[in-house]
Amino acid sequence: MLEILSWLPPKSIISCKCVCKKWLNLITDPYFVRLHCIRSKPGLVIHQSEMFKKYFKIVEFEDVGDHHNLAYDTMMKFRLNSLSPFPDANIIVDGSINGFLFLRDICYKHETLYVCNPLTREYIQLPKTKEIVQYPCVVTHGFGASLKSGEYKVVRIFQERELHPVTRTFVRVSYSVSQVYTLGTGEWRSLGEAPFAYDGRSMGSFFKGNLHWLIQDLEGSELISCFDLENETFQPFPPPFPGRKLQGSLGVLKGCLCLCDNSSNFDIEIWLMKEYGVGKSWTKEFVIEKMPKLKGFSFQIVRALRAFRDGSILFIWGDYCMFYYCGKKRVTEEVDMNQARGPNCIEAMDYVPSFVNLRSFVMEKVIMF
Repeated sequence: MLEILSWLPPKSIISCKCVCKKWLNLITDPYFVRLHCIRSKPGLVIHQSEMFKKYFKIVEFEDVGDHHNLAYDTMMKFRLNSLSPFPDANIIVDGSINGFLFLRDICYKHETLYVCNPLTREYIQLPKTKEIVQYPCVVTHGFGASLKSGEYKVVRIFQERELHPVTRTFVRVSYSVSQVYTLGTGEWRSLGEAPFAYDGRSMGSFFKGNLHWLIQDLEGSELISCFDLENETFQPFPPPFPGRKLQGSLGVLKGCLCLCDNSSNFDIEIWLMKEYGVGKSWTKEFVIEKMPKLKGFSFQIVRALRAFRDGSILFIWGDYCMFYYCGKKRVTEEVDMNQARGPNCIEAMDYVPSFVNLRSFVMEKVIMF
């Protein structure tokens, strides 16, 4: 019975939990949870914010054919209003692994961090940190799991920046601290000063047991910082073009560490590190012509979300839109997200559905929503 249930889509499994107590016990069994997580098809978690409402949805899709209709293949919708008591809370997704979402209320007056499993409707609120984030301070996070111990960890980097009194450009980091929160411990640990200068728009990208950030030197040129989640150490990582200024983001594409560069007025460059950790293996895999309405100088960060078997790639442009690049036809096409007109925004991230229970972390106060 476990074998059969583990192949079902998450929506069907949620319905099966209500059939009888025996099925409920089977579905909450740790062996079933592990088996389902291995067999679960990757999808996306999408956060859509419209003028009068904000909601999240988990999208699943089959990797077949030449079209992937994200707008309609919605597995579930949910809201996170109840997580925060503040009416001006603005909760976003900053990380995702094994069915867990790392969430952050980005309102500086009451910055709060959460880890949530939308399938089990559970969340935990992480303890507050003492640093208050106000401009020109920078804070960035990363969320991942150690490959050896299996521990889930949140990394927080906080930096106070000194700006030039006239030009208001970055001069130096006057104070820096890095902290780690391991799920199940109930407390933050300080790792001391965080090396390098970080950008608040760059979140840590998880790959092969490490977190990766695009960082800057004092001239504004981009480098890469790599944090080993097992040993809890930082180290520099070879970028594809040392010393070059770019408008970039890191991610994972085709099983490789990926860098998207949006510094050109006309094209988006996609670089893949074919052999992890080897600087010479960086390869310019794609040069994608921008859609007409996106051409020109932009501060927007472009992130690659998914590569499909037919050669198409799904991207997100800042918090503005999602689009496909069709490798065969060499054209880009915007994804229709059925979103009302107005001052809207959208964010998206990889998500693998899982029934891992947050209550397995015994030191955590788990809340239902």
